Amino acid sequence: MAKEVIEENEKYSWKPDIKWLFKVLAAVYVSIIVLFLIASFVLKPAIRQIPSDITPWLDKNHAENVGETK
Repeated sequence: MAKEVIEENEKYSWKPDIKWLFKVLAAVYVSIIVLFLIASFVLKPAIRQIPSDITPWLDKNHAENVGETK
């Protein structure tokens, strides 16, 4: 009897389909986005301001002045 049950289970083995694949991919993407948002909220106090003399392309006042001199 046990042999019949094993053969029956092998006969109906589970295989993923497209619907299952999309559900798993959606769950992975949603979890990555949620983890990113949580990490950015938690780590917000740890982010420091970069001085504008080191990164002049980030200084908005400097970019406006360069455009006016041309």
